[in-house]
Formats: sequence, C-alpha cells, structure tokens
Amino acid sequence: MLASSSWFSLSFGFMGLFPTDHVKSAVYLVISSIVDKVLGFNYGETIRDACIYLPPDPAELMYLLGQCGSDDFNLASCQCAILVILYVCSFYNERLAADNQILASVEQYILLNGGKFPHEVPGSLMLTLLVHLYAFVRGISFRCSIPHSPEAEKTLFHAMSCNEWDLLLIRVHLIALKWLFQNGELMEPLSFQLLNFCKTFCDDRIITLSGSSQFVDIQMIAELVYSGENCISSLLVSLLNQMVKEGAEDEILSVANVITEILVTFPCTSDQFMSCGIVDALGSIYVSPYSSRIKTVCSLLIFNILYSASGVTFTCDNDVWLALTMKLLDCFNSSLHHTSSDQERKILIGILCLILNHSANKVLIEPAKAIILNHCLVLMMDGIVQEACAKGPSLFQHNQETAFGDFLILMLLLIFFSLQSLHAILEASIDWQDFLQYSDETQSFSVLGIPCHDLCRLMHFGPSPVKLIASQCLLELLTRISDQRSFLNAELRCSAKYLKSIIAVTEGMVFSQDSRVAENCGACLSVVLGWERFGIKEKAMIRESKWSRLILEEFAVALTAPGLTSKSFTNQQKVAANIAVSLLQLSQVPDWLTSLFNESLVSGIVANLSARNVTAEIVNLFSELMAKKYLNQEHIAGLHNLFQVCRRQAYEGGGSKAQPSSEKKTGMARSSEDVRALLFDMMLGHRAVSYTTVEMEQERLLREIDSFFFQESSLREQR
Repeated sequence: MLASSSWFSLSFGFMGLFPTDHVKSAVYLVISSIVDKVLGFNYGETIRDACIYLPPDPAELMYLLGQCGSDDFNLASCQCAILVILYVCSFYNERLAADNQILASVEQYILLNGGKFPHEVPGSLMLTLLVHLYAFVRGISFRCSIPHSPEAEKTLFHAMSCNEWDLLLIRVHLIALKWLFQNGELMEPLSFQLLNFCKTFCDDRIITLSGSSQFVDIQMIAELVYSGENCISSLLVSLLNQMVKEGAEDEILSVANVITEILVTFPCTSDQFMSCGIVDALGSIYVSPYSSRIKTVCSLLIFNILYSASGVTFTCDNDVWLALTMKLLDCFNSSLHHTSSDQERKILIGILCLILNHSANKVLIEPAKAIILNHCLVLMMDGIVQEACAKGPSLFQHNQETAFGDFLILMLLLIFFSLQSLHAILEASIDWQDFLQYSDETQSFSVLGIPCHDLCRLMHFGPSPVKLIASQCLLELLTRISDQRSFLNAELRCSAKYLKSIIAVTEGMVFSQDSRVAENCGACLSVVLGWERFGIKEKAMIRESKWSRLILEEFAVALTAPGLTSKSFTNQQKVAANIAVSLLQLSQVPDWLTSLFNESLVSGIVANLSARNVTAEIVNLFSELMAKKYLNQEHIAGLHNLFQVCRRQAYEGGGSKAQPSSEKKTGMARSSEDVRALLFDMMLGHRAVSYTTVEMEQERLLREIDSFFFQESSLREQR
C-alpha cells in the first residue's frame, strides 16, 4: 500500500525537510522493509547494508550511480542499493529524477563498471536488475526521443551475452520486456530466456493475469506477441525448429504448449506465427520418430493455427501446406485401425477438415486436392461407412460417447467439408450423379464422399449427431446434383427404386424431434420435388409419394387447430410450408393437395393466423396459393389486413428481435473433444448461412410480405 502511494517521492521529500542522519537512517530502513515486502528475496538487505553511506538527495544518488565503484566497496554497495531503489520505483510510476538524468546515470554506471559487481552481491541477480532498469528507461525514453549512448548499449549487450542473468527471477515491467524483445542484437540471450520460460510454464502451467508489477507470465508474453512490435513469435518458431532438429522432446512440448496458449489467448496471432515459418517447423515432426504425445500436441497446434488464421495468410504458403498435408496423410494412413480412435488420429482428421474448409474460399487448393483424391483415405471412409451401416438399428447406440461413434462423427464431418471443397475446386471435373449409386457400386469412387443411399441409412439408424451431419451432407449432394442437371439438362441416371428410397427417408425424417434434421430433410425433399420438371420418370416417382400427404395434413391441422397436432410436428411448420410450396409448383399439382387446400380449410387457416405466428414461409405459401387461385377475395382481403399489421409491427419493433451474432467464435481446441465440437459448430455455421442467407428473419418476412402485396396488385390489375 505504501509503495503504491508515492512513498518513495514522499520519503526523499521528508529527508530534505529533516536532513539529519537519524531521519535518513530511519527512512532508508523503512524503504528497505517495503522493498522486502514488494520483491521478496531480501532485496532490502542491499539498502540496509549501504544506508549509512547513501545520501538523502536524489540528485546525489544519481551522481553516485555514475561513478566507478570497482575499487571502492562502499561505493559499489551504494550503487547496488540505488539500482534496487530505481528498479522498485519503475513499477509505481515514480521518478527520483528526470528520465534523461536516470538514463545518463545508468549508462555512466555501465560504461565505468563494465557489468562487474561486488563479491557479496549475487552477480546474476544484479545484472538482471540492471538489464531490467536499463530496458525500462530506454523504453520510456523512446517515447520522448531522449538520446542514448550506443557504447553503453553495446557494453551491456556484451555483458548479457557473456554472463548469467535470468528474467524469471525478478518482477518485470511490460515496457522493459517489450524493449528487450525489440532488439535483434539480443536474439541469442533472449532465446535462452524464452526457452527457460517455456520450460517453467510447461512444468507448472500457471496462468496469471498481467498487471503493472509481476513475474514474466504467459499473459504478458501473449500480449507482447499480440502487439506485433517485437520478435517473440519468430524466436518461439526458431526455438521450435531448433528443438525439432536436436530431437529434444521435452523442449518441443514446452515451446509448443506456450505457442498454443498464446493462440488460445489471442487467436489472431496465428498469422504472425505462420509468417515466421511455423508450418515448416511443425512439418518436420511427422517425418521423424517422435512419440505420439509430441505429435498430438503439435497436431493440436496446427489445428488451432488453421482454425484461427485469416484466409489471406494462406495465399503465399500453398507449397508449404501441401508438403505438410502429404506428411499428415502419410501419418494418418499408417496409424492404427480406425476403431482405435486415439487422440492424435482424431486431431489429424480435424486438420484435414479445416484444410478442406479453407479451400472452399479458394485457398489451400492443392492441399485440399491431395486430401480429396487420397486413395487410402477414400477406401478407409468406405470401410467405416459400411461398418456403420451394417450395424443397422444398433448404430443408434454409438453416439459421441463411444469410440466408434466419436470417430464416425469426425469422418462424417470430413465428408461434409470434402463436399464443400469439391464444389469449390473440382466442380468442372465432378459428375455429381456418381453419388446416386448403391454401396456395392462404389469401386469407381475416386474422391472422398459417401453415396446418397448410405447417407440415408445413416440418417435412418444413426444417433442424433450422425443424423444431423448425414442430412446436411445429403442436402449438399442433392443440391449439387440438381444444379448440375439444370446446367447440363442431364437425365437422371439412378433407378426409380433408388429415388423412392431417398424420398421415403427424407419424408419420414421431417417428423424428427431435431428441428435441424427436419429442416435439412424438408429442404432435400423440396430439391427432389423440383426434379419433376426434368422428365416423365421423375414425375411418376414423385406423384407416388404418400408421406408428403401425411406431412401436409399434419400441417393443416397445426394451422387450424394447433392443440390437435402431434408433438413431433410442433417445430416443423416451416419445413411443411416449404414442401407445400414445392408441391404447388409441380407442373401437375396432386389431386389430394387440391382437395386439402379447399375453401373451408383455407378460411380456417386465415382465421387462426395472428401477427405473432406469421413467418416468411407462411407468407410465401399464401403467395403460391394465390398464384394457383386457391384463395378467394375474402381470403386475400383478410391476409392483406393481417400482413399490414405484421409489417407495421416489424417497423415499429425495429431491432427488438434478437439478431444473430456476427462475431466469429474465438474458442480454441485443447483436446480432441474440442476439435469435434469446433468442427460441428463450423458445420452448423454453414447451415445457418444457407438457411438465413445472412439476413435477419424479420427482413425475410418483410420481403415476402412485399412480394405478396405486389402479386395481389398484379392480379387486381388483370381483373
């Protein structure tokens, strides 16, 4: 408390008012006690030993510090005490003299004493204090453009290179640490200091919050790396490279753990580490006989770099990442059987997923191709999918808590990102209808993927996470097939039985309790219904569907009498509305749909609607019903008034509705479980973008209402 209350300035002011030996001794003894409390290690003993020789005037202290004390024991003791006092003052923003005077005295001390200290004072400790004090004053002086002595700097740097000193022994100021790591001449001694820090951090894993006065900790190092005005990131990468070449496993773990912790604290520092060549350094791990523990830690580091680095950073390192990807694939394919489900293998899958994800944005294209076209990986994927499908209903028991279920989920995520990448980098070379085949016809598969038929089996039998990922993959495949057929005007090559099975599974999954699975399956069904325009075969198969009728009958009940609808259908109304629109857009609307949306039912739906339960999908459905002449004038007038109320409430409510967060998640992975969770969130992020088109739900509703009004106006003009 005294130290932080301008005690040092007050003490010297008190000695100036009462210039007696008794007062001076008492004040210096109090100062020494405060120093002991603040710093420990009996730093105050140095002040107590020299207090009878120390002057009460700060100007005289500066003068004494600038003298040669190598031949005068008492003077040397005073200089050590002065260094301690100045060192402590640096943490409490106190100055015994002007910054330029302190710098001049410290430089004079360095030049005249050459880093030599009296025999009873620990030399390494005093040199460390001197280094910190000089670095702190130089850091402060840099802001004020105070000139310095190059000769004194050179002398101190030489002493730092030739003598022992340890920043971990003392409390340090961020200004001093920052100045030290900005000097390229100190790379060698600072590398040693940084390696010692990494070892210490790895031993105790203590992470403290930084403050104005503390020991070097991971937060302080991370903040310096984040500032980007120093060489810490390049030093850490250099140390990692050196330790890899020397085969020092413990040191590799220490440095890798520190870099990982920095990335966890400041994810954006990934770009810095990449620019320093960390990918090359890590790549050497996978061609050397290092332990699984080392490879797991380094794989986790690679995953976090890929997860947090900006896409621009990858544009210049394509060859480096390609070399690393080939090493990772060799490591992955040569590891144990997939059911082993070890940490290293799971994290490697995560890395492959992120490379594929980046390739969808037109970076890391060659590494992504190496993954997608890797024959061993394709065969392995086929094997695990067939093993999963062979389990039948028992597959439901294999969730992420089981070894097989956890690995299956990761492999399905790999498929999802592979499909995203295929569309971005190999679209011209892919015949998407190749995925419309049975499992025993997959020998021709040359890319990483799963046939639609197997995805349907995984959706039908799998646990919730498997259902969700498989349905997302199926939607991706069907969308690509539809787009390619439209572009090429191609015929459907799969059998009628195959298409019927897809329709049956997706229709049944619309009733899923997981609304995300239901939405995906509803979207799949809408895509397949859109194929009706391509040919007679598609029309015949789509019209034979019975599940769609059940879905829309439930939908009609939900809109007219919500209390009577089944519990499994309560969250699926948007899905059903989209399916209804797809059916209404068929060239020949099914007779049962015309019977369903009769005048009585539509009147009941309109009467039951209120502004709070109107969605964009409902408005779109009524627009389609109006276009197909299912609505009479009374219906249109009622809907017009209702939608006016909706629009007014939307404008009056402004931003009252919760808006989706646009912030990127910054959580990082510390384990294979974190890897799976982050990949799963990324997949859901892709799904959210595809469903909301990055617009608020309210804006979509307003757009659909405007479309309804425009269509209503056009019909009125026609009449």
